[in-house]
Amino acid sequence: MRHRNLFLNAFLIALYSILVCIISSCSSSSDDLSIYSPDNNIALNSGDMDFPSPMESDRGWGSGKYPWHLIDGLRAPCYWEYGLAFTGGYNEYIDTCGWRQATINFGEPKRFNRVVIWHNFGEAMMESYFIRYWDDDANCWKTAVHAKNVQQRIETYKSDFKEVFSQIKSSNPIPVEDIFETVTSSKVRYLFNNCNIKHGWLYEFEVYYDKPGERPECLVVK
Repeated sequence: MRHRNLFLNAFLIALYSILVCIISSCSSSSDDLSIYSPDNNIALNSGDMDFPSPMESDRGWGSGKYPWHLIDGLRAPCYWEYGLAFTGGYNEYIDTCGWRQATINFGEPKRFNRVVIWHNFGEAMMESYFIRYWDDDANCWKTAVHAKNVQQRIETYKSDFKEVFSQIKSSNPIPVEDIFETVTSSKVRYLFNNCNIKHGWLYEFEVYYDKPGERPECLVVK
């Protein structure tokens, strides 16, 4: 029964993606704000198994408790029960508030220098967060980005994203995007504290290696 439900879920996601791509002329260009992440997203895995894997992420709850949604490529789902909604937050859903994380394990070392995290529109309320990568030699996490003044950043573009995604009748996701010096690592982590926000709810975790000369055209947030 479980396998049948997983198959049905995967089928519905694929069908929805195809239909929206046909309707909205979806492509991998950031100018088009596609609901689907491009093929060069090295975290992409629509198979719910093997690598890349999101299964080292913190647990979710309620309508957002399936970590594999983070890497299936769908940025803007068309229904409520999607993504990874963290426990805690200022109302302490299921658990006390505190540090929460989503981790992608590539299964082998990968080069990357850009991360895009797609949030539920009403849940991207944190003022700071970390992008970390696993140092395989030192056997510890290291910080690639410590983002601050996040709300100030989001205010500069959130209305544009809301307008575009509302036109294609999907949910209204909002991305945060960070670029940094190229690292080589088998894992990447998004880390934040949710004690001062509702709880945090992620739709998609994208990771890229941008070659020299590919920016700014490849960026999601221009």
